Amino acid sequence: MINKAILFFCLSALPLTMSFAQNASQEIRVKQVKATVAAQMTPNIQAQFVTEKRWKPKTWIEIDTEFEVELAQALGGELAAYGSLEFKYYLATSARDKDGKTIVMSGAINHVNIPAGDNRALAYVSPSALRRALSKEDGGKNDVIAYAVAVSAGGTIIAGDSSVKGKWWEDTAKFAIMDGLVVAKAKTPFSVLWGDYDVQTDTK
Repeated sequence: MINKAILFFCLSALPLTMSFAQNASQEIRVKQVKATVAAQMTPNIQAQFVTEKRWKPKTWIEIDTEFEVELAQALGGELAAYGSLEFKYYLATSARDKDGKTIVMSGAINHVNIPAGDNRALAYVSPSALRRALSKEDGGKNDVIAYAVAVSAGGTIIAGDSSVKGKWWEDTAKFAIMDGLVVAKAKTPFSVLWGDYDVQTDTK
């Protein structure tokens, strides 16, 4: 069994950088990618003409990613918007599977109509997904010991951010991926909040 404190120290001691391939088409550049992992409580949204129900807010994990987009003049430059970018998230946790591997919560979100300039993307892990990954009731931000987000255009990774150098999640000897646990804001109770703060999501 890997000691949690030792693993956390090793992960956090590495540079907060990550190298990615450049898009061969040069139609789009994504830069200044910075992800922030935080806790959010379930929002209490009031509505008229419905019977209220008693419930207790729970803890969600929120990944708020800043990024800047530059588009080629052929696409319209700084006044244009790009069709589609995929954000793939990886959150390494303090939990282990039966083989002693670190459990990684993962998920892919497709964003559409991304304008040139500064943008934000939001992603979430629900309380029930946290319970599934961590096998405990009170999981939260402190159980996330490393993170990464990889941004792809046309199937090619062109940018990203990580708290650990390199594509660490590909090390299948150390990490066990639980895919589908990181979801788009549109699939959460936060969907009606913050207006145009974050980029549009393809909800198909």
